[in-house]
Amino acid sequence: MAGEEFRATLRGSEAALGTVRASDIARLITGLESAVAAAAYAALGKPRKGSTGRHRAAIEAASRLRFQNIESGSVVAVLRLPRLAETTDDTLNVEVDDLAGAAFDRIVAAFAQADDQVDPGIARTLADLAQELGIGERHEELVLTSPRTTSAGHLDASAKERMRRLADAPLGHQPDVVVGTLREADFDRRTARLHAATGETVTVKFPAELDDEIQEALRAQAAFEGIITFDPNTATIKRVDLRRINTSEPLPFDASAFWTTSPLEDLAQIQGVQPATFDAPFGEWNEQEIADIVSALADLDA
Repeated sequence: MAGEEFRATLRGSEAALGTVRASDIARLITGLESAVAAAAYAALGKPRKGSTGRHRAAIEAASRLRFQNIESGSVVAVLRLPRLAETTDDTLNVEVDDLAGAAFDRIVAAFAQADDQVDPGIARTLADLAQELGIGERHEELVLTSPRTTSAGHLDASAKERMRRLADAPLGHQPDVVVGTLREADFDRRTARLHAATGETVTVKFPAELDDEIQEALRAQAAFEGIITFDPNTATIKRVDLRRINTSEPLPFDASAFWTTSPLEDLAQIQGVQPATFDAPFGEWNEQEIADIVSALADLDA
């Protein structure tokens, strides 16, 4: 459903109309927009290319929350997810309301997920939001609820510490395979630029024994296996220490021959047949053979 409402309830002794800081309300809204943007990247499976700069168009549209109302009691900000927007080439063919809804669901789910399932970008924005709101100091917690789900997200002091721990945990190094194309190589420094299939451009470091394979792999699609270092701010690949290159296996025939055309007469001679022509009958059949053909055609009609 497009443009669903959700509530962000700020609880604590200072969380009351006339007492709460105006800046806290502003931080709450902008912080939630940042959280929705981070969760939208996670939902798309397309990491942000940098920790600064503008978002992708789809992310930008999906994270533009609409302010609806402020309710009394504990301060309740009533917000609305973006309504359906026209899909363009820049929005990756994803409807804005669907992406915004999926992002909100991921934010709420993060509070109950196991540590290894929480997206680092979501954890970072929630930890930053809790810090800016003074959760555990000025305010007790921020509660996120919506008709979309029966679950609620509780950003309290313990959740704040957990999200910060998950956000700051280094992704470290891990063995993995990156598929892409080498665009250029520096054989003196033994580094190369790899344009990955995901659209990222990463630095590749390779040992001397791979010089020849690097030369052969330039401009060709290949799988590059090695130790991958991740950027902790964007969760994207930062560097690959290369160990092995796997290029596609050569075909067991001359692939260029596929594009070679041959006269019909030559093909007929190779096959040991005569080309069909309207100048003579296609074949000679006796009466029984003709009857069999007629019967087979009648069965096809049936």
